Amino acid sequence: MFNERDYQMQLAVFLLRSGHYDDVDVEYFIPNDLARKAGYEWDSHLRLDIVVRKADTFAIIELKYPTSRVLSEIKRFGQSLANVEIMKQQGAQDLVSYNFWKDVRRIEIVKTLFPNVIGGLAVMLTNDSYYIRGAKSGSLCEQFSTADKREDVHGFLDWAKQTNTAKGHPGFNLDGNYFVQWDSYEIENIIFYQTIIPVQ
Repeated sequence: MFNERDYQMQLAVFLLRSGHYDDVDVEYFIPNDLARKAGYEWDSHLRLDIVVRKADTFAIIELKYPTSRVLSEIKRFGQSLANVEIMKQQGAQDLVSYNFWKDVRRIEIVKTLFPNVIGGLAVMLTNDSYYIRGAKSGSLCEQFSTADKREDVHGFLDWAKQTNTAKGHPGFNLDGNYFVQWDSYEIENIIFYQTIIPVQ
């Protein structure tokens, strides 16, 4: 998968074809004025990556796909193309980590607003080992760490101090208590890591 949108669309198609769901939607829109009533603190629109429905029950999947640069050979229209950048080098790991926990909060908010939502999954898939190590102790984004085996992620998460990075990214409260566990997979000689946070 070349980027997060590619990941989102391929997963949505897979889920739809699985036959387990009556409907699968992408970029599922919730109006900001409604979301704010349940504690949504951000100016950006609340658009959920994937929503699945079975009868009258719904679940949410939020995705993060931060990558390190990978060059590889690919085939296009029957021809091999060498040395193609199939994944870009993405930085801003502090903001990606923040946005991952923000996804967890977004699922909590939507679950509060709509009784038919049974919960959801916040998923991160990456080939960048930074996220498994997590933010260093004492760093600006320590509270947003995604370190493997991190326990008791709950309560108010915030930046260590207010800087330019923190502007526009307010601290927020998590209602649930979460545990981070990473699994690893090798796909075409690339090591990928995945964590899934269930929100119930």
